[in-house]
Amino acid sequence: MLIIIKPSTQKKHKKNCAWLLDQCQKRGIDNTIFYTTGHFSDDCQKIAVLARSQKRVVVLGGDGSLHLAVNALMALNCSLALLPQGTGNDFARGFGCSNLAWRDAIFSDHEVKIDIGQINNRYFINIAGVGFDAHVVNALQAKPALTPLGYSFAGFKHLLAYQAAHLEGRFAGQQSQYHNLITVFANYHYFGGGLKIAPKAQLNNGYLECYTMAGRGLLGNLYSFIRLLLRNHHGMKGLSYQRLNTANIDTPGLLIEADGELVGMTPATVTIHPQALRFCMPQC
Repeated sequence: MLIIIKPSTQKKHKKNCAWLLDQCQKRGIDNTIFYTTGHFSDDCQKIAVLARSQKRVVVLGGDGSLHLAVNALMALNCSLALLPQGTGNDFARGFGCSNLAWRDAIFSDHEVKIDIGQINNRYFINIAGVGFDAHVVNALQAKPALTPLGYSFAGFKHLLAYQAAHLEGRFAGQQSQYHNLITVFANYHYFGGGLKIAPKAQLNNGYLECYTMAGRGLLGNLYSFIRLLLRNHHGMKGLSYQRLNTANIDTPGLLIEADGELVGMTPATVTIHPQALRFCMPQC
């Protein structure tokens, strides 16, 4: 078993690490530990090498650590388990499971093949986006949020000064252009530290849920953000929703985020890889 750990001084994190290592010892499971460094390319390459001889990889971390593991494992035949330890834990939030359920899943045989999205050369397990969400991710690189509420507050603060950019693209083969507040491609429900933007998303249906939200000036943007916070944005004026498996953004120079990580700039090609990864599904 390969165990990927994002270093942390938090008591809960240390407790879960100690529990996992103790369980491996009690069950007679050989393990290798890899501590992430924050250098994506180097970490990704090292994890891929270590995982070649493993049947299961366990991530102790948040959405960023999970994103790293997915990119390292896509060409391998490992199953992936998660013990959520991040600030936002948006992917894990979609399951509504207890810490005990996530612990049990690590040693369970209940594996489910799930879809994995791709935007340019990055894979993502949860949500990728272009627009206001990527702007916030970029801003939080200098001063990370310490709580899920911190993500929402940062979003509200940066929304006040955000200027929607013109975006042109092809979504499921249809040409589109608009002033973009948010364009996201969702494989699962939550992003931004607890915003449930894609309630209809499923992990193994071969599609991404695409939401495009047009910029409508300061008051209009605030209204859209509040509707999103309240989870009643479906049917809102200025929002377009569709289910797709391919998309292209032609406009250059727009920031891209995936699983809460800044991953590049447009133009971008978005695809979905159906049932591409075996995931240890918690029983909630």
